[in-house]
This record gives sequence, structure tokens and C-alpha cells, in this order.
Amino acid sequence: MPKEIRVKGLSSLIDTLGSIFNLQSNTRPNTMSVHHSNLDRISDLPEDVLQNILMWLPIRDAVRTSILSSKWRNKWADVPQLLFDTTFTAISQETQTNKHLITIYEVLLLHSGPIHTFDLSFPGLKSCPEIDRFILFLSRKGLQDIKLCISSGYPHKLPSYLFSCLQLKYLCLSLCILTPPTTFQGFRTLIRLELLNVQLPSNFKNFICNCWSLEELMLDDCSDISCLEISCPKLKLLYFKGSYQTLRLRNMPHLATVSIYVTEAKSEGLKIPDLIQVLQLHNLPAVKYLSVDYYFLKNMVVHDALKRHPTALKHLKTIRTFYVSFAILEEVTSVFHLLRSSPNLQNLQIQFHPEAVEPSELLEAEDFLKAEGQSDYSLNHLQGVKLQNFNSSRPEIEFVKFLLAKSPVLGTISLQPHSGMSNDEQLAILKEIIQFRRTSPNAHIICEEFVEDLVG
Repeated sequence: MPKEIRVKGLSSLIDTLGSIFNLQSNTRPNTMSVHHSNLDRISDLPEDVLQNILMWLPIRDAVRTSILSSKWRNKWADVPQLLFDTTFTAISQETQTNKHLITIYEVLLLHSGPIHTFDLSFPGLKSCPEIDRFILFLSRKGLQDIKLCISSGYPHKLPSYLFSCLQLKYLCLSLCILTPPTTFQGFRTLIRLELLNVQLPSNFKNFICNCWSLEELMLDDCSDISCLEISCPKLKLLYFKGSYQTLRLRNMPHLATVSIYVTEAKSEGLKIPDLIQVLQLHNLPAVKYLSVDYYFLKNMVVHDALKRHPTALKHLKTIRTFYVSFAILEEVTSVFHLLRSSPNLQNLQIQFHPEAVEPSELLEAEDFLKAEGQSDYSLNHLQGVKLQNFNSSRPEIEFVKFLLAKSPVLGTISLQPHSGMSNDEQLAILKEIIQFRRTSPNAHIICEEFVEDLVG
């Protein structure tokens, strides 16, 4: 019997159960089966199987299973998971919201068991007093995972009841105001925290420090942060997208995945030396994946931190950079500082950003890349490269030449041309590139606009 049964509706559930147990409700039993005609085979399923079936059903269909048999009546009320997301309603208008809230009320009132998982993220949801009442009810039900996503309108100020849910393992909030009570000592069992467009408290540093078990932290377009300091000894993944002036990462020996993007440049106050200093020291020995943007790279050159520590990121396997202009020398050199600090790099992805510059600046960047091509530096473990928004400038072409010449185990360089390049321009560039010397016998170039693989 399969461990997981995915069903979208009540009829599908009945059909599935029928196929498993050979139930044929539309056929008349013969004399040999009359003795067993009253046997409720569905109800004889193990409790964990029944609960698993109910958890895969949309909430409306889970409630409707009460009609299957007397033993199934209200069995859904013991399921510890309630999802009021797009499976509850895919499209919602403002006039329908009250109806949905009433339905949620009814479900909660009828539910008799613990509720470990609660998802309130159906389309059209706005801040309203009912949300606080739901959270109050859930705080008495052993809540462990909660997702609350306000779709539009004003942000919802979270009630104090939420902070009494000390068994939380997963917390996801969107368009909310996070206001922990002054006496709050943290979610000690929280493993994953996702905040999207959330107003953070001034003492967010202390809030994070008190989440001792936190392994994954995602902050996306939250309120402006002048100084964000994160210290989580068990953290494995950090995603940050927003604006900040200073970012400090401390005491995170298990942090393996780091993604940092600046959505609003503050050229006067933007400071990243603290982050760079942390990345190169023993505080973050486990970083394997790094994804950053132009602002991060720009400051790497200004502070020249990684250049002074050539093997700072010895465990780094994947680098992704965005909005990098190879027409500007300082951005090209910043990429190379990062590459030189990652001796075990295996995968590289760069999204180029076309920049209008003087011809002399282009020449400086091109000369730098040519000089690197003559150096004894090699990317000994690089296997895959993806270059997006490739504009075929001379520095970009020289970079491809460098990669082919300095990567002895390279497999694929995938080029994604800039949308403004014609097919003829792409073909002309590829004809030039496939003539470059390759250190790896398996290296080949793929242009995503072409079907054929140009091996050369």
C-alpha cells in the first residue's frame, strides 16, 4: 500500500480506496459474499493511514469524508493539520472573505484534537480582528507550524497570544508587525523562520539570539534595518533581501548557504566590511553556497578583504552573482577576488548587467582579463558555468576565454544571450568562442538560444 495518497476530491478518495480494497459499490453481491456485505473495510484501515489520507485532502473534502461511514464521521476533526491556502480557495474577492472566515470559525469549533500545523494564506486575506481570535484558539492546541500571509492592505499587528506558542518549529509571516512582549524569552524550538514584508522590532537582534534552535532564516523586504546582527550557532541557511547599512554574522559554524541582495542602494551608508570579515574568518567555516549582488562585490574591492586572505572560502562550492558589469574594472576585479578565495569552487553563475561606459574603461577591464589569462592561476575544480544576460562585450568574451583555459575539469559553459542580441550576432560570437583553447577535454559551450550543442 502506498505511504502517501494524493487526492484532490472526495470522489477521487472513494475511487482510490475502492481500487485498493476492491470495493464495488455498484455491483450486487453474490451469495458467496452476502456474509461479508456489512463489513466496513474502509474503517478497518490503520489510524495512521486514515489520518494520512485526510491530511492530503483539501479541508473541504476532508470534512466531507464524514459521509463515508459511521466510523469516519468527524474523524477529520482529529487531523492535526488545517490548511486554508490556495487549496481552500484559489481565487477570493473581498465580498467572499467574510464567508471564508465564517467557514474557518466553524472548522475550528468542530475540531476536537490538537492542531500542530495551521496555514492561513488564502488569496484576498486582509488584516482583521478574526485573525487574532484564530491565533488565541490555536495557542491552546499545541501549535508547532504556522503560516500567516496577509495579501494586501495594512500590515497585521500580531497578538501576544502568538508568543505563548512556545512549541513553534516553523513560523512564516507576510505583511505583519512583529511585536514580541518585553518579557518574551524567544522561541527555543523554532527551526525555520520566514518573514516577508514584516516590520521588525528594534530588538530583533535579541529576538533572533533567543531562537536557539534556528536553522533557516529568510528575511525578504522587511522594514529598513540600519544594523542587522545575526548570531545563531545552529543556523544553516540565511536569505536576506532588503536594505541595510551594516550586516554582521557571528557565531555560525554550520552556516552553509548564504544569499544576500540589496534592494535599495544607500551609497552613503552602505557598509559591508563586517560581513566580508566574517566570511574570511573561522566564524563561518561551513559556507558552501554564496549568492550575492553587485553592491556586495563593489565593497569587496573597496575593503580588499578577500585579497588579503586568498583561501578564505575553502569550502565554497557554488557562487552566484547578480547585476555585475564586466565593463567596470572594479566589478571585474571583485569577481576575481571572490574566485581566488574559493579554491574548491565547482559551480559559477553570473548575471551580467550592461553598463554604458567610456571605451577606455572597457579597455581597462579587457586588459585585466587578458593578464589573468596569462597568469598561473587555475580553477581546478570548476565543473559548470552559467552566464546570463551575456552581451558579448570584449571583457565578457575574454572572461569566457579565461574560463576555458583555466578550468581542467570544466563540463559546460551555458550562455544566455542578452535579449537585444540578434541571432546573427549570437552566431558570430559563438563562432569566435568555440575557437578558444580548452584545458578540459569535456568542455563544451551551450547557447540557450540555439538547439544544437556547439562543441567546436
